[in-house]
Amino acid sequence: LLIEQNRELTETQVRDMVNVISQQVDRASDIINNLRAFGKKSGIVLERVHMNDPIRGVLSIIGRQFSLQRITIRLELAEALPTVFGHNNRLQQVFFNLLNNARDAIQEKMESEPALRGDILIKTYAEAGRVFVSFADNGAGIPENVRNKIFEPFFTTKQTGKGMGLGLAITYGIVRDYGGTITIDSCPGQGTTFVLSFPGVDETDG
Repeated sequence: LLIEQNRELTETQVRDMVNVISQQVDRASDIINNLRAFGKKSGIVLERVHMNDPIRGVLSIIGRQFSLQRITIRLELAEALPTVFGHNNRLQQVFFNLLNNARDAIQEKMESEPALRGDILIKTYAEAGRVFVSFADNGAGIPENVRNKIFEPFFTTKQTGKGMGLGLAITYGIVRDYGGTITIDSCPGQGTTFVLSFPGVDETDG
């Protein structure tokens, strides 16, 4: 609009415009990638994955970004875990989606509590032959009346432009593909915990 009115743009205005354009490009890319991931079934042979590896892989990419947004990510990772059958990159997608969901919930709560410091605790542990991963945040929480819908494609409680409702649907699909389960424990205003469970690999099977 300013260009059409033949007015000179300030450096700040140019920077803001570039940021907006960049955000829209990123959003369009995310939509395309999510649609591809949602519709794709992997025909690749499953591999043994140590669950801590994809967690650390995701954090090496986005951990710094969360820190700059006043969100601390704490780790309690058990090292003596059985491996699971899956794919490292698809499990990274799962954890990326859960971290993004936690960040959105924390930022929503920050709108009413500006002094809030976000906290996400990621745990891994083994029990009864299964490997568990939990993501607990101190965000806004999920109302009970929508908890049974959040894994449905295109369902979202976020504002327009903040997401298209595929992240958790993709997460659910990947977890199910690997024989896993995912449960939610949430208290509105207090936070949410997602717990994922996968069958561990019997190492005696070769």
